Amino acid sequence: MITALENRSGIIFKVSIALFIVVHLYFIKLPPCSIHVWRQCNTLAVARNFAEEDMNIFHPRVDRRFESDGITGTAFPSYEWILANLIKIFGNPYALSRVFSLIISVIGVIYCYRFITLITDNQLIGSFTALSICWAPEFFYHSMNALPDIFALTLAFASLYYFERSSKDESLSYFFISMLLLTISGLTKMQYLMIGSYYAIVFLQHIILRKESFISKHRNAIIISGILSVAVTLAWYKYAAMLIEKSNLRDFGIEIRNANSLNSGLTILKKNLISDWPELVFGYANTLVLIIGLIAVFYKKNSSHFLPFLSLVLIYLVFHLLDLRQMQVHHYYMMPSYFFAAGLIAVGFQYLIKKKNAGIIILLLIAQPILACVRIIPARWGKQDLGIPQAFSNNEQLVRLQNAIPPEAKIIAGPDESGCIYLYFLHKKGFGFEYSGQLSEEKEQITTLQNYIDRGATYLITNDDATLQNEKVKQLIEKEVVAENNFHVFKLIPKKR
Repeated sequence: MITALENRSGIIFKVSIALFIVVHLYFIKLPPCSIHVWRQCNTLAVARNFAEEDMNIFHPRVDRRFESDGITGTAFPSYEWILANLIKIFGNPYALSRVFSLIISVIGVIYCYRFITLITDNQLIGSFTALSICWAPEFFYHSMNALPDIFALTLAFASLYYFERSSKDESLSYFFISMLLLTISGLTKMQYLMIGSYYAIVFLQHIILRKESFISKHRNAIIISGILSVAVTLAWYKYAAMLIEKSNLRDFGIEIRNANSLNSGLTILKKNLISDWPELVFGYANTLVLIIGLIAVFYKKNSSHFLPFLSLVLIYLVFHLLDLRQMQVHHYYMMPSYFFAAGLIAVGFQYLIKKKNAGIIILLLIAQPILACVRIIPARWGKQDLGIPQAFSNNEQLVRLQNAIPPEAKIIAGPDESGCIYLYFLHKKGFGFEYSGQLSEEKEQITTLQNYIDRGATYLITNDDATLQNEKVKQLIEKEVVAENNFHVFKLIPKKR
């Protein structure tokens, strides 16, 4: 049976990837929605603003810009900039960003397969490991979302492949490709620079144990490339922090967010271990293989890849503990764990193959897509409530709301805690308010609403009854322009000159 699987590993891999694509294509026209819809909207807004305003990649712009030009700091907008070029060619249907992300995701799975196949010299292990990442629920969900993390993950797996290929083929060209991909991955999301620890351990192993190897011979080029990769990444994030301070537009957080207290940190870690990792980040089927690999790996410590993968585990744990508050709900921040998970899963499948447990392997391969679909589709794509206002999921209603406001008008939209969802869907720029009653709050005897009007806001759009009934708000409304679903658009009384 194992021999039959080996002979058909290529077919199994291709069929599973095809199934992965087909399942996603069924939902490909969905608007940004569900969990982390705010992140999708902010990403898409930056891409759209590149396409419509300025393609300067050093000037990412957000929609909640108040009276400013919207330029602020963020992770290097490589994903957004490429998407912006596609928008200029194909327009901006919802499906465009989803197809773009899906293509990136499939490429990432292929590079995971190529990397694991190269270091194990076994296509069967490479196929099964890559498919485990492919059907991990969190990856399955975000693989067609506008999320830069997917792009960074793909670049990192490609970098790992070319790094190993450079050593095997003794090719500096492959090495420099690997470093370039590593740098762009780290620029896109800094935490993905952690795979540099894998390279550092491999480098040290060669310097100490294999003094005549390709890596040892080119140690100076490797050291300089590594320093440049880190330096370029840090330089960008310093620049991004400067942009944030200059504009005071803080839609993107690029800082480390520790747990508020020891107790809250322990609570988050407990949830991560018991629920998030086995259910979402890896999936139950993959967790079983990972545990098998974790047990088996202690009998294979003499493997040349043991220490490099161990370094990935350790540096990921440092990142996870330092950024623990993000791990409470932002599960996609845990996707860098796929690097060491791929190593453990590979060892797990290697053990099952050695023990000729073909039945268990087949059961796991069948369970992976089923569990991913059951966990994600009903909760995130298949229900009527997509996590956005109904008027935004109805294209006709959304167009009427968009057309009710002049294109260049600065608007106030809310209540929207994210500060970006309403503005993105309405395709407008300006101001947001986060909660009911915020517009009527006073500072120095001026309400928030009056302050926004004085700063250039001319229209208000809201679906909040308390805001609609507030007398301080009513006093500043000139007329109602349109009502759609439960949204109301108002022309505001212009500021006094």
